[in-house]
Amino acid sequence: MAATQLSPFTDAIPDPVTFEEASALFDPTGHPASPTTLRRWVKEDKLTTEKVGRKVYVSWSDLLEAHLKRTAARLRASSNWP
Repeated sequence: MAATQLSPFTDAIPDPVTFEEASALFDPTGHPASPTTLRRWVKEDKLTTEKVGRKVYVSWSDLLEAHLKRTAARLRASSNWP
């Protein structure tokens, strides 16, 4: 079935997710991040966001990199790091 309307996204964000969607995707990793935490990471890392209607979208790839950076730092600081 063909799309009946154009995508509301520009080329600025290739793989958009909402903060709530991203939080749900991080839950099964064992290193969850709340939507509030993800918003803080976006501010700290100056990630690109796009607002469509009432929803704010951010790149899933950018959030994965932010998550990796913080998770790796946390693991290195813990006693479980080899």
